[in-house]
Amino acid sequence: MPQRVLIAGTSALLAGRLAARCLTASGDTEVVLLSAAVSRPGAIAPDRKEIASFVAQSARLHDPGGRLTVVCAAPEAVAGGLAGLTADQVWCVVPGWDRAPVRGARGDAALAGSVLAALPGLGAVGYVHVGPDGAADDGPAGPVRRGYRELERRAVEACLDAGVAWRVLRTPPVLDDQAPVFGECPPGAHRLLWALHAVRTEVEDRVPDWFERHPLRVAGAAGLGLTLLPAEQAAEELWRAGAPGGLPDGFATVPAPAPVPLADVLARAGAVHGIDVRPVADRAALSAADRLLDLRLTDVRAQAVRLGGPAEAPAPGPSDGTDPAAGVGAPAPAAAGHPPAPSTDLPEAADPPPRSAATPTLAAPLSAAAQWELFGSVRAYQAVAGRVAGTAGREDVSLRRRTVEVAGRPLAVYEAGDGDGPPLVVLNALGQGPGFLTRLCARLAPHHRVVTWQVRGTERDDPPWRAGDQLDDLEAVLDAAGADRAHLLGWCTGAKIATAFQRRRPDAVASLVFLNATFRQNGRWDGLDTKYEADLAAVCRALDRSPAKATRMLGLLAPGAAGGKGSPGARDAGVLGVLSRSLADEVRRPFRDAEVLVRYARQLVDLWRLDSAAQAARVTAPVLFVCSEFDGISSPARAREAARCFPRARYAELAVAGHYAPHDRPALVAELITEFVRAPDEVADLVRYAEITWHIDTEGTAR
Repeated sequence: MPQRVLIAGTSALLAGRLAARCLTASGDTEVVLLSAAVSRPGAIAPDRKEIASFVAQSARLHDPGGRLTVVCAAPEAVAGGLAGLTADQVWCVVPGWDRAPVRGARGDAALAGSVLAALPGLGAVGYVHVGPDGAADDGPAGPVRRGYRELERRAVEACLDAGVAWRVLRTPPVLDDQAPVFGECPPGAHRLLWALHAVRTEVEDRVPDWFERHPLRVAGAAGLGLTLLPAEQAAEELWRAGAPGGLPDGFATVPAPAPVPLADVLARAGAVHGIDVRPVADRAALSAADRLLDLRLTDVRAQAVRLGGPAEAPAPGPSDGTDPAAGVGAPAPAAAGHPPAPSTDLPEAADPPPRSAATPTLAAPLSAAAQWELFGSVRAYQAVAGRVAGTAGREDVSLRRRTVEVAGRPLAVYEAGDGDGPPLVVLNALGQGPGFLTRLCARLAPHHRVVTWQVRGTERDDPPWRAGDQLDDLEAVLDAAGADRAHLLGWCTGAKIATAFQRRRPDAVASLVFLNATFRQNGRWDGLDTKYEADLAAVCRALDRSPAKATRMLGLLAPGAAGGKGSPGARDAGVLGVLSRSLADEVRRPFRDAEVLVRYARQLVDLWRLDSAAQAARVTAPVLFVCSEFDGISSPARAREAARCFPRARYAELAVAGHYAPHDRPALVAELITEFVRAPDEVADLVRYAEITWHIDTEGTAR
């Protein structure tokens, strides 16, 4: 008799592999795949056609015809996608793989809640809940993991109330070459491969041949191993444990291959990325590039297991459902779904303790040859993912240009995206063109409407254009965009203009985001200037008084070297302090000739007269500061002090980043912006990565 199976999941990758396995199990099974994958900057969820193609390819079916139906919906909108559906068996796939655990847990809880609420109406006789394995219930992620155990409890209770047979399955993270195309990055090996790819991209954007002469060093790998579980194997084991007509009610955990030493994984993964990765004993001698990789491997080490312990003992193969020690198919003890909470939570640390390998293991790890093949395939898809599914390299998004008239002169306005809600209006730095912001806008555009304009006042035919004129231009841009309210994103000097505009029109500002902001002010000598700021101030004051000196001063500022050593006493930024090659022309724009330099200097002197600190206390909108450890242009120390003046401020500092972080790390900055405008009071919990330090809480006090 034909069976209809509904598979709903926040991981299109794992749910899709399960759907493929279901289609191949029987020629008359119909599958409804409901994907609740979340789109965010740098990881755009696949659409219905992409998922259907992936499932058909995985099932080796040229055309599944009417046997496969794919529905895409946000986790909070799944209830509508379930309306009118029926199914003999329901799968809810919530593996907990989001890079931001709190955000992922909320999406998983929303999906599971909607599916369980709809269970009586679906007419199902069986329900299978797939969640993360139970090996990491303690440590910094403990509360989130215990939330997944609570989801399991709710699933069992809902099935008991509805009289539906149930299975609760737990799976370790998987490895799949399609993950980059799907915008997914499961814990463990995929985070390691992503970290290598991201560091290589950021370094080679500055010095293309740097890795031909320099290794990357990694600390904290000794004695640790990673389990490398292919997604197809995980789907096979899950299907075996939860297929219709299968085993009785109960709990089971997918067995994983024995762990591979982390040092070996690093060496092979580094080689396919063209990087010599060398484990070292401690972090004392790490360079800036090493530190960046080290930070991005923090949760990889947390996912790793200790080698040489009893956890490596081979486990028997899948059982018939009667052996409590046999892994998948083995009903767990009655309390398996309700483990006792640890007496205390460990404090958050740079390196959470590696988990013990409580998950049952198969006899052999993934072979070296299979690792080379899989890592190389992931690497190839990382390189093309942006062109395939929009998950990286989104620089193909172009800014639409139009001209409006303000104060009797043309103003170039640029727009991209068509998202709902107030637009993001980007205030560029004085003297700069839109090139600095192209990458950032490209990652914001799929989620928001983005508007910016060409800042005026430095071109030869421009009249003097002071701070008040910049405010008028911003007001005209809002009118041209047809927006009553907007989120203002001020980069560098744009932060002071945005603050002043919020005081002029508070009702028009939904929120303020300050990117590598400068809050320098004339007459306030606080000792927080960077060397570049001090030199720039001296030159600008001299040119304001004696413009004839401009020709001699053109070469004094050397803006291409900006990135520097950041805050006083900070370590050298090394290769990460080198300017991106694509910004070379942009940074020279205000220094290309004497006349332009004089205009730029006078704009800055005028801007420095604004007392933004005095205005800050009356700013009612939520504010997010995004600054950089190695910002050699705008002082991060002064930005932290400024953040304390705003009643609703958050301050995020990016480790081992420079002044041009919105260009160098656009996906991360866009993710911060997107989560902030969606939930300003929760952004510090929703985007909590090892390379971000949060300094300011809701009361504006230092953490």
